[in-house]
Amino acid sequence: MTTMRLGRLDVDIAPGQLTLSGRIDDAAHVGELVAKIAAGDVVIDTDGVTFINSIGMRELMRLVRALRARGKVTFTRVADVLITQMNLRPEFAGSAITSFHAQYVCGACGAEAAPLVNVAEHAEDLRWMRAPKLPCAECGKAMDLADFPERYLSLFKA
Repeated sequence: MTTMRLGRLDVDIAPGQLTLSGRIDDAAHVGELVAKIAAGDVVIDTDGVTFINSIGMRELMRLVRALRARGKVTFTRVADVLITQMNLRPEFAGSAITSFHAQYVCGACGAEAAPLVNVAEHAEDLRWMRAPKLPCAECGKAMDLADFPERYLSLFKA
């Protein structure tokens, strides 16, 4: 495994796996990572991403385009700050995403969380842009998406 730091972004590269943690901004030139990643399919884990700006998004799109030219790109554990940005960009429509975080709120106890949504488990709801009801970690009642479904679910639309 190769570990590096690009600005305020930690990057771990393993065969078939890229893990990003921290801030994807103007100091994180992730588009240049393609030279360090072996050709073939790759899974990108962004669970630890805490921030992305427009320059960071541009860099991420450069990376994804280059990786797609060499194999399949799958996203897993997509951070909530990133899934909302991916929903705004047409080039991410139809992307292979196994799971993502979304902001939820519990109407019963008021708890807020960003739970991990498993795409395969909730495929039917996601296809119809219905946010899956997820259990509250505090009280066990069903939580609701805390934002407009389009901000999180447009990528999965039928």
